[in-house]
Amino acid sequence: MNALEIRDLTKEYPHFRLDRLNLTLPGGCIMGLVGENGAGKSTTMKLLLNMIHRDGGTITILGQDNRSDLSLLKEEIGVVLDDVGLPECLKAGQIGKVMKGIFKSWDDAEYENYLRRLSIPTDRKFKEFSRGMKMKLGIAVALSHHPRLLLLDVICSRQTSFA
Repeated sequence: MNALEIRDLTKEYPHFRLDRLNLTLPGGCIMGLVGENGAGKSTTMKLLLNMIHRDGGTITILGQDNRSDLSLLKEEIGVVLDDVGLPECLKAGQIGKVMKGIFKSWDDAEYENYLRRLSIPTDRKFKEFSRGMKMKLGIAVALSHHPRLLLLDVICSRQTSFA
């Protein structure tokens, strides 16, 4: 089964058009979507996650249309967006507790392991983290519920090292 299939995906804005994008990602493979700023990478990511409405085409994630039931798909997908989007007022350990209530397959031991391996401080609030540290925590969260598909947006465009 393919992890991701995009067919004739179209999204139009007044000054930008994503025009009939076709892409297939077989299960077990790694793919990078590379392009200049404004090429449509983040738009594509938002379309994958059904954060914005597509004008045309189909998106199939792990065999399911991404519009059918994203709540079921969220268990199968790990996501790190450019704006990590975790609660600013919480510490890393508290964020883990919140995620445990969101993901049925949340793995506390795995999360603690990532916090340790990535040297993420557990005694500081998320809003106090550097951009790189926020990305590391986003990766720890994304991986700690054992997703079958991992989607990372703009993570490699920064000069941050991810141990």
